[in-house]
Amino acid sequence: MVLFLRGLSMARGRTTSLAIRLTPAERQTLLTWQRSTLIPAGLARRGRILLLLADGVTITDIAATVGISRRHT
Repeated sequence: MVLFLRGLSMARGRTTSLAIRLTPAERQTLLTWQRSTLIPAGLARRGRILLLLADGVTITDIAATVGISRRHT
């Protein structure tokens, strides 16, 4: 019974941040996307998400910062 109740209280999904590494050129490209007015907003948002992941920010914090629902990450 304890295991069953413990399972119900556990959070769903990933609770830790993903670890990614960006080369300096990739980082510069993503930073450029954020400042660009010529690319779609969704692409700029994805670039910001990747930059935050590379900086070690947790997925939940990224969702709050970027303004998307945690379930979409």
